[in-house]
This record gives sequence, C-alpha cells and structure tokens, in this order.
Amino acid sequence: MTFSRRTFLASTAGGCLATFASGDLLAQSSPDSRFANSPAEAADLVSRIVDPEIQAGVKLAIDKNLKTAASEQQYPGHFTISADGSAYGADSTWPGLDSWQMAGAYLLLGRTQLILDYFEFVRAAQRKDGNIPFAIFVGTTKNDGTWLRGLKSPDDLFTYAPPQRPNLPATSQATRQWIGLFDHWQPKANPLRTLGAVSYILTAAEIYDATRSASWLAERLPSLEAAAKYLLSQKTDNGLIGGSGFYTELPPRYGWDGVTQCYVTHAFRQLARLMGKAGQTWSTHADALTDHFVTAFWREDHFAEYIHADRGLVDTHGLSDVNWAAVAFGLATPAHLKLLWPRLMNADGFWPGDMPTQSVTKPQAYEKWEYHEPLPFGAPPLKDVAAMGRVWYLEAQACLAAGETQRLIDSTRKVCRANKDGYWFERYQVQPKGNVTAAGAAKYCEYPAVLVRTVLGNPKVFCH
Repeated sequence: MTFSRRTFLASTAGGCLATFASGDLLAQSSPDSRFANSPAEAADLVSRIVDPEIQAGVKLAIDKNLKTAASEQQYPGHFTISADGSAYGADSTWPGLDSWQMAGAYLLLGRTQLILDYFEFVRAAQRKDGNIPFAIFVGTTKNDGTWLRGLKSPDDLFTYAPPQRPNLPATSQATRQWIGLFDHWQPKANPLRTLGAVSYILTAAEIYDATRSASWLAERLPSLEAAAKYLLSQKTDNGLIGGSGFYTELPPRYGWDGVTQCYVTHAFRQLARLMGKAGQTWSTHADALTDHFVTAFWREDHFAEYIHADRGLVDTHGLSDVNWAAVAFGLATPAHLKLLWPRLMNADGFWPGDMPTQSVTKPQAYEKWEYHEPLPFGAPPLKDVAAMGRVWYLEAQACLAAGETQRLIDSTRKVCRANKDGYWFERYQVQPKGNVTAAGAAKYCEYPAVLVRTVLGNPKVFCH
C-alpha cells in the first residue's frame, strides 16, 4: 500500500482548507461525509447496507438506542447517553465524547434540529475562560464529596431559557437552572479537562458540514475560538497539552496523554477549516503541537502511550490507542506509517474476545504507580483498560485514512455481533484467558453511535 501525506490529510480536516464564497468561512467538508436531509432519507440508506449482519446491527443501534435516547424531556435537543436514561442520569447532559459521538450519528440520521438545539444548550454552559463542561446537571445537584466533588456552586451555575418547540414534552419548555462540571474527582490528575472543549468544536464542525449555514457558523465562531483558546491555555513548557487522560479516567494517564495531543490537534484543524484564511493561526498551533507530539512520543516504529508527570515516557502496555489517533488525525507522516501500519495490522491484543477495540494490547501490564491518586472512596483502577466505542472509533478512522476497508468491515461485523438483546455495554474488559467481559453501563449509546457514524458516514464502503 502506498501512503502519501495528501492521502492522510485528505481524510481529516487538516487537508481541507478552502475559502467560503462570502469571505473567510470555509465550505469544504470531508469528501466521505454524508448527512441525511431527513430520517426517511437515512432509512433508505440503511436499507442499502450490503452486509445483512451490519444492516441488522445498525437498525438496532438506531431503533432501540438512539431513537429511544432522544426523548427531549429536559430541553429541546436533550438526549441521554444510555438508551433509557438509566445510566449517568435521565436529566443530565454529557457534552464530552459521548454526546459528540451521538450528535454526529443524529446528524447522519437527519435529526438536525435536535442537534442544533442540543448545541445551544451546551453553548449556554460555556465558562468565561472558554471551557466547556464535560457534564451538566440540574442546578440543585450538590457536591457529594465523591464522584461530584468537582462541582462548584454557585460559580458554574447557569440559567437556560429553551426555545419553544411544538410537539415536545412540557418539561422541555421551562426556564431552569443548571450546573456544569469542569473538574474531575481526581483533583491532582484532573483527566477529561480538555474533553468538553474539543468535543464542542468537533460538534460545531459537523453541524456546519450538515447545514452549510454560514450565518449559523458566523454567530458561533467567537464561542468556538474561545474554546480553542482554553485548550491552548493548557499547553505546558514542553509544548504539549496537559490534563492527563483525554477520555480515560482509570488509570488517568497522569501528565500528558498521547490521545489528548491528537484530538486537540484535530480540533485546531477543524477550527482552522471553519475559519478559512482567518484560521491560519490555528493551523500554525496544530502544526506546532504535531511537531512536539512526534518528537516526544515517536519510538522507532510506533507512538508511546503517555508521559507521566513524575516517571516520564510510558510505553510498557504494548501498542495503544494513541497510534490509531495519530493515523486517524494525520499526525503520523508517510515515513511513520511505513513502519507503524504493519505493526498495527499484525498486532495481537486489540480484538481479544472478538471485540474491537482495546485501549492497549497488553492490559495486564499496568503498574500500581500508574493507578489513580488516593481518594476518600473506592474506584476500580483499571476500568478504562478495555474495549470501548471511543477506541474503535479511532481505529475505524485510521482504517478509512489508510484505505484498509476489509479490516474496517470485519471490525464492524464484530461490533454488531456484540449486542445483547439490541443493546451494547460501555466497556468490554479482557480477562486473563483472553475472553472479554461486558462491564459498565448497560444500554450505553457509545457503540451504537459509533456504529451509525462508521456505516452511514461511509456509504461507499458499506452500501450499494
């Protein structure tokens, strides 16, 4: 297989810079992006999925998970991150990775107004420093000293007056007070601190790609740039973005997570794309972060996992999700890929138990000094050392970038087979004998959302 810088950048936002006819706003989306104009158009696309197993899985993901989650009980645009709201709160919002993944799926299903309304709610939660909370709860929620010990009231309270929409529950129409969660229950490592701002920028980019509304984008660009400036404020003297794990809490990857560097670079490039010529500054920041990432993380034929704040570079758990992220978002050069891609394709350990994709290929290799900081309550130290939809998303995007369609199709089939009664769990943790055990929230919507994004977002691969 022949790789070129253009091949990999064209598959990401970084290679799509162009100018919108009215000025600096960009009107170029990824060439493989597909957004339905209506749910009926999306249903027609589902009917054209070639593989019957994948078609059945996508139908379950839509009908039993995504449709059910979008009840809009709390405000127009509200959806829960588990199908029935039983996990993580029926009245909460999670503007980090979960909701960005789901938002993209809803856009592919023609649910544009739902996501426009969702975005406005999250925009109302933005803090003065530009940061976006990774969770939002009703305003009466209290700091409980455990999982919600990072809540700050009244500092992060806000009032939201929702748009009045017909045919929605009466509960969605009330003006209410809410509170955003910005700080993690691990105060020292504080993972997830960049999760909300990155996801906010990526959601806006997908909304624009779906709507092509220059006026919508122009009104929200100051908010998007404020979020990016917050991300830039997390840059440390080594040129990397701090904040521990981007989407992993246990263990927290205390220090500088490789996935964080890739996602922040991707967010900067998306913002540059949206701003056109006016976004050159963000392209420059993305280039600089890429250079620092490669210098710090590249190890002969792969990228390391993270840099521990006290112990230095950590590269002892086999290959990690950082490698998929570097390929997916164009941080890996053709020279890197010549060495890296064969390793990824031949690696044992990403799909144990036939479940894509584990965060690392040697999950039993973590040391106790990598575990979470001392806490006044219990926490499973290796909870996120597992197969998760967020890791499979990175692998899927990397395969698309590399043209590795057969592996992509194979992994999609395996994800479809993993459903139990039409639902997926949050995590699939590998056991010593090589099998995986479902863990975490049941009826969790991350795998369904990534499944819909992967299949309906790439009809040339999956549909006739």
